[in-house]
Amino acid sequence: MSLDELGASIRRVLGADLPLSPPAGEGPHVLRRLTGGNTRVAEQFRDRRVFLIGDAAHVYASGGGPGLNLGLQDAINLGWKLAAEIRGSAPPELLDSYDTERRQTAHRMVINAQAQAALTAPGSDVTALRELFTELLGHPSTVQHLADLTAGTDVRYDMAGPHAHPLVGRFAPDMELHTPTGTVRLAELTRSARPLLLDMTEDASVAGELAQWHDQVDIVIAQPRSPATVATALLLRPDCYVA
Repeated sequence: MSLDELGASIRRVLGADLPLSPPAGEGPHVLRRLTGGNTRVAEQFRDRRVFLIGDAAHVYASGGGPGLNLGLQDAINLGWKLAAEIRGSAPPELLDSYDTERRQTAHRMVINAQAQAALTAPGSDVTALRELFTELLGHPSTVQHLADLTAGTDVRYDMAGPHAHPLVGRFAPDMELHTPTGTVRLAELTRSARPLLLDMTEDASVAGELAQWHDQVDIVIAQPRSPATVATALLLRPDCYVA
């Protein structure tokens, strides 16, 4: 692109002329168009005693929402693991799992950012793609899939073998529960940022088996408000992922 072409584009968009002149100093001078956007992920999120979270670990050209969600989850994921390390109760590989889990999620968001960038590019081919994508957004399952991707809750951490329960490694689903003190949402039971055992068995048998762990795990006996439930008991990490 030449300066004259740039000036003509500005005039067409703004309806006004802006003073443009070649840069001072020795050349050569060129006008370049950068493609790909500012979407980047750090090669590693941990180097010994240094940890990267939030925008220090990943940036996305598609807007601040996805990056904000990821940054908050980075902090929660690292926070409880650091606490366990300081307390002396963490296994040797726990802090390393921060890098493994959160870089997996960050790279997932790269797909989202690059897809958004592709949909905003000019050209008739992209216009056709946007029209098709608009049709897909008419399906609730598509909207839910994209919402989970944007929120960063569609990732399953590698925490168990292939025959594990489908919820293991996933963000816990919120639900309304009947407890001895009244009805409560699962999200309200996780505010202590401690591991949580939710026992939904008829005889509270799971809570009885783990009673000796009450100093390390919050134990709640409750029944789901809806008869259909996803499990008879859930053990949640402090970041609300199902262990």
